[in-house]
Amino acid sequence: MKPWLPSILALAMSIVYALGAPLAGVAQTMPVLAPPACAAPPCTAPIASTQLPNLGQVKTEIKAYYTGSGYQTEVASVEADAQSYIDARAKVVKKPALVLDIDDTSVLTYDYEVKHDFSYDSITWNDAAVKGFPPVDATLALAKHAEAEGVAVIFVTGRRVDQLALTRDNLVKDGYPIDGLYLRPIDDHAPSVVPFKSSARAQIESQGYTILETIGDQWSDLLGGHAERAYKLPNPMYYLP
Repeated sequence: MKPWLPSILALAMSIVYALGAPLAGVAQTMPVLAPPACAAPPCTAPIASTQLPNLGQVKTEIKAYYTGSGYQTEVASVEADAQSYIDARAKVVKKPALVLDIDDTSVLTYDYEVKHDFSYDSITWNDAAVKGFPPVDATLALAKHAEAEGVAVIFVTGRRVDQLALTRDNLVKDGYPIDGLYLRPIDDHAPSVVPFKSSARAQIESQGYTILETIGDQWSDLLGGHAERAYKLPNPMYYLP
């Protein structure tokens, strides 16, 4: 589940930072780089209107990015590098694992975002999640490749535990192998998901796994260690601390 952050400036800049040099399609060994200053919460310092992008134009550009080849090309590049690392390490370490975020890493919520004009409310989002989201094709291919190489595929998501059944059903329907599924506790009200996600990875390691990679579309999916490598996928639609 994700809260909507209204600062379109922060959203627009997030894709520039995520895809720009030196991060475009390149793995980040842990610890990963932090997001740029003032990504969240939005900067509160005065700013001239001429420095702000036009909201309508930004939405149009985001739609073009997803409906054209931009998004698929960027994701495929990142996932290809991730696969190469799996191939290099899978037979070397004991109990290798791949950790994946879910929303806009494993499944794509773009259709929901467009339908609701890039806004969010819990009721409509939950209804959409019950129906299920389509897979991110490159991530699905990577997960299947990892499974074939003997790598456990484990999901760590900010979705709450009361959505366990519908989340598992969506992943199974999309064809994902599932060796573990960690959802955020309902009573976890921390302002960031970093503590939950990093502790989940630590718990996975405590079971004897070596986490080769953690992959997500938010910086908060990656920060906190407990993985050999971290890969950030592009997401200009929203930001989650």
